Amino acid sequence: MKSDEIDARLSQIETDWKIILDASRGAEIAHKRAIQTFFDQYSRAVYRYLLGAVRDPDAADELFQEFALRISKGSFRNADQSRGRFRAYLKSALINLVIEYRRKMSKKPGSIHVEPGELKNPEAALEAEFTKTWRNELLSRTWQQLEAEDQRKQRNYFVVLKFQTEHPQLTSTDAAEQLNALLPANRGPLTPAGTRKTLQRAREKFAELLLEEVSRSLHDPRLDELENELVELQLDPYCRSALRRRRGE
Repeated sequence: MKSDEIDARLSQIETDWKIILDASRGAEIAHKRAIQTFFDQYSRAVYRYLLGAVRDPDAADELFQEFALRISKGSFRNADQSRGRFRAYLKSALINLVIEYRRKMSKKPGSIHVEPGELKNPEAALEAEFTKTWRNELLSRTWQQLEAEDQRKQRNYFVVLKFQTEHPQLTSTDAAEQLNALLPANRGPLTPAGTRKTLQRAREKFAELLLEEVSRSLHDPRLDELENELVELQLDPYCRSALRRRRGE
């Protein structure tokens, strides 16, 4: 399912957020705001993971709403959102939800077939899928931010970097020629030298935006914690230049 289809599916899920928030009746205002912030930031990653794990959009919808209710009732209230522990908590909560679903479905005649090994020790595959989903979500958000900045500042970073990732074999001369056919008239033309320079700056900006995105997911960690998170998610190759600048090198 494509990103826009997932966004549309999320928007159609019949979850009344007022009911979700009211489920934590009596909780402090800060907790209710934290719930809303949580879903603003992580709902797409959560839904992507559930959809990939159960391979059924209707089941993913139901599990997403069940997860929303659990969150609203304070199930993540005591999770430490610093130093990567929040992602570990979220991963554990979602994996448990999927395991519960698979066990329930395995008892229904004619339902999905679940291998015995998946029921005995499903964590490895589910953890790998979660890490992949989380990583892809961070990259997707970074691309969106880069494109949004380009629109505001009338730059070519997004188009040039995206084009290069899709056509890495092209020379700068050929890339400039094809890019000039794609760019708005008020942003061109690009020369081969201009293409190389724009690509360099685009990579640097992408690295900065990705580093900021990962930092937000860790709630402003120390530099060593941020680096560990990047390595675990295999995002460090994208962020080396930004990390060097942050270290003051």
